[in-house]
Amino acid sequence: MSAAPVLYVIDSLGLSGKSKAMVDLIAGLDPDRYAAHVVYFKPEASVLEGRLRSLGVEPQEVPCPDGLNARIVMRLGKVVRRLRPAVIHCYNPRAMLYGGLTARLLGVPGAVGTLSAFACTTPDDDFTYLPQELLSSSRRNRLRTRAACALMGRVVAVAPKLGQRFCRYNGVNPSRMRVIPYGVDLERFDRVTPDAIAAFRARHEVPAGAVVVGSVARLIEVKDYDTQLRAFALAAARVPELFMLIVGDGPLRASLEELARTLGIAARVRFTGHSNEVPVALRSLDIFVQASKFESYGVALLEAKAAGAAVVATRVNEVPEILGEGTLGRMVPAGNPATMADVLVELAADQPGRAALGARAAQEARTRHSLKGFVNSYEQLYDELRGLVTGNLRAGLAY
Repeated sequence: MSAAPVLYVIDSLGLSGKSKAMVDLIAGLDPDRYAAHVVYFKPEASVLEGRLRSLGVEPQEVPCPDGLNARIVMRLGKVVRRLRPAVIHCYNPRAMLYGGLTARLLGVPGAVGTLSAFACTTPDDDFTYLPQELLSSSRRNRLRTRAACALMGRVVAVAPKLGQRFCRYNGVNPSRMRVIPYGVDLERFDRVTPDAIAAFRARHEVPAGAVVVGSVARLIEVKDYDTQLRAFALAAARVPELFMLIVGDGPLRASLEELARTLGIAARVRFTGHSNEVPVALRSLDIFVQASKFESYGVALLEAKAAGAAVVATRVNEVPEILGEGTLGRMVPAGNPATMADVLVELAADQPGRAALGARAAQEARTRHSLKGFVNSYEQLYDELRGLVTGNLRAGLAY
């Protein structure tokens, strides 16, 4: 029996938590059971398109302008008639609406919608900062979202509280929901050797005996690197061994480098730029820092946990849930360099405490965020939607 086609429908292949999770899922599918095909609405350059092609998947653009447009269903319909997918898997409400309508009209056996963490964020919560307009900010959008969910056989959230909030605000029946957390490829972290860590540190001129603080993310406003650098400057004045690695690139790099010079810490901070060695970079850190103003369900935190780093992160959005309300990492208020500095100083002086905190986080990542478990959960859901199994996945909004 040949593998059953699955058509993935997503807004774009720009680098984000949801698009990366989709590509990770496709890479992990059992090729004897499911064969992936990808449609995207808007072109956006990123490494993900190249990764899909390396997996033998040629993504196809179906242009989708803003506003409701019946032509999108016709365009998707041509793809569906050609591929005859067993499942259409859509990401976020707009793709769910068009993909769901196409599935209903053409009799596709299964339709599943995955909601990004941001898509689950609703205006009834209290925010000090929003990176963009919320998807459910108007009654019209809520009605559209409700209709999109009604077209799906199942809707998936990445965390229970996010799913609960989404259902309550948008009037969606919670029994339609499943929870499948993002997965992390733990084997990539297991393969990192002490020699690789030593080479990474040497390449970025980390002094011997340094306590390395750092982060891996795009250099953009929401990540609040301003607070991170100011906190490090305060901590570094008290702990000479502290050194910082900032792994990633983005539009704020030049201004952040200037800030480091202004704060007098440029000699103790390295901006590495974009890296294809994320597991090595994370394993090279003693303390992972995330100063974000908004972080709905960050994959970076999951990877930091998998690497076994001691995590210090701002108490925003879903961070308390990811860090077990403080049992798997230390949390500080957003925009407060002094408090973050105090925690960095405390952890820098407590090597056994750092190790224990990182070990707890790594163990939890193995039981809850393995990529294998993530892929298996979706394959089981596909089987359920196709009628091959009955209720394999636990219903409702709990792990």
